[in-house]
Amino acid sequence: MDSSFVEVSSPAWAFWRAFLDTCVGLVVGTLYAFLAILVMGIVGEDALSSLYREIDLDPVFRASMGAILAAGAILAIGVPLVMIAERSAAFRAAEAVALSRPDGVPQRQLRLELSKPPSAHLQTFGLVLFWCVAGLGFLLALGLLFDEDLREDVEFWIALAVMAAVALLAELVRRAGRRGVARTQERVSAQQSRWERLASMADAADARRRAASIEMETPRWLTTPSAKTVGRIANILLAATFVALAAFMLSVFLRQQCRTCDPVTWAEPVENGIDVLSLASGIAIAACAAAGVVAWLSGVALQFGREIALARWAAQGARRVSPIVVLPLITRNRAVVRLQRGLAAVGAALVILGTGVTWAESRLLDADVVLWAGGILIVSGFVLGWTDAARSSRERQAIRDATFPGDGTQDPPSRRESRRSATGRRR
Repeated sequence: MDSSFVEVSSPAWAFWRAFLDTCVGLVVGTLYAFLAILVMGIVGEDALSSLYREIDLDPVFRASMGAILAAGAILAIGVPLVMIAERSAAFRAAEAVALSRPDGVPQRQLRLELSKPPSAHLQTFGLVLFWCVAGLGFLLALGLLFDEDLREDVEFWIALAVMAAVALLAELVRRAGRRGVARTQERVSAQQSRWERLASMADAADARRRAASIEMETPRWLTTPSAKTVGRIANILLAATFVALAAFMLSVFLRQQCRTCDPVTWAEPVENGIDVLSLASGIAIAACAAAGVVAWLSGVALQFGREIALARWAAQGARRVSPIVVLPLITRNRAVVRLQRGLAAVGAALVILGTGVTWAESRLLDADVVLWAGGILIVSGFVLGWTDAARSSRERQAIRDATFPGDGTQDPPSRRESRRSATGRRR
C-alpha cells in the first residue's frame, strides 16, 4: 500500500495549540504596546509637551511600563510551559495516528517540531530559568555582602529567599525533563525513523497520483493577487516604517545624545525643526502602523476566502494543479489562527493600558471597560482557534487527497532523479 501524508489532530492538541497561538499573540501585543508607549511618550514630551501634560499621560505611560514588565515576566515563564504541553499533546496525537494509519506520514511542520522529545524542552526551560535566577540571586547576594544597609532590609532577604526557592524549583524541573527524555527518547526515535522511511515514499506516491489525475487550469483566485504583489506592498510599508523610525531616532538623538547626558537646547530655527521632525516622524510611524493593520486585515480576508474556495473546489474530485499554489494554504497558519493572534495582541495591549490606568489612578479612561474589552478579545481569539482546529484538519486533508501536493519542501521525485542522473554524467 502506498504511503500518504495525513493531517494529525486530536482534541487535546487542538486545545494546547490554540492556547499557544494565543500566547504568541499576547507576546506580540506586549511588544507593540511597549513600542507604542515609547514613541508616544517621546513625541508627547518633545513636540506636544503642553497637550501631553494637560492630558496627564505621563503617569499612565509609566504605570503601563510596569504592567509590561509584569506581563513580560509572566509570559517568559508561562509560554515555554504551554509550548511543552502542546508538543506533548502533539506527540501523543502522532503516535495515535501511527497506530490507526501505519502508512500515514504527519505533515512536515509537525515532524520538524517533534524532532526531539517534548521533555527536552522542559529540561532546557529548567536550565535557562535556573541560571537566570541564579545570576540575579548572585548579584543580590553581592549587594547584601557589601552594603550594610541592605543587610538590615527584610525585603531584600525575602527576595533572596524567593530566588533561592525558584532556583531549586528550576533544578527540579530540569531533572524532571531529563528523566522524561530518557523515558521517551526511544519512542521519539522510533517515530522519526518511521517518518524518514515513509516520507519519501509518500512524496513519490503523491507525484504519481498527481500525474494520473485530471489536469486543470490553476484558478485565478489562487494566484491573484500573486505572492510577489503582496510581498512588494509589504516591502514598501516596511521601508516607509524604517525611514520614519530613522527620522524619529534622529530627532531623539538631536535632543539628547546619550542616556545620562543633559538635554540639548538648540538655537532657532533648529529647535523648532527638531520638534517638527519628531512630530512628523511620529505621525508617519502611526500612519505606517495603520496602513500595516489594513494590509494585514486584507491579507487575512484574502486567505480566508481562498481557503473556503479551495476546500469547495477540492471537494469536486481529484485534479492536477501546481503544488506551489496549494501548499501555502495547507502548511502555513490558517486565516483563523492569524486572526486569533491578532485579537490576542490587541487584547494584550488593552489589558496593559487598562492596568496602567488603574495603577496610575487616572480618570483618562474607564479602566474596567478597557480591561474587559481586552479580556474578551483574548478569550474570543482562543475560542476561534480552538473551534477551528477540527474543521482545519478535515479541510486540509481533503485538499491533500484531491491535489496530492507532496511534502512541501522536498524536490519532486522527477526532479531528484534528473539531478542524480546529471550528477552521474558529470562524474
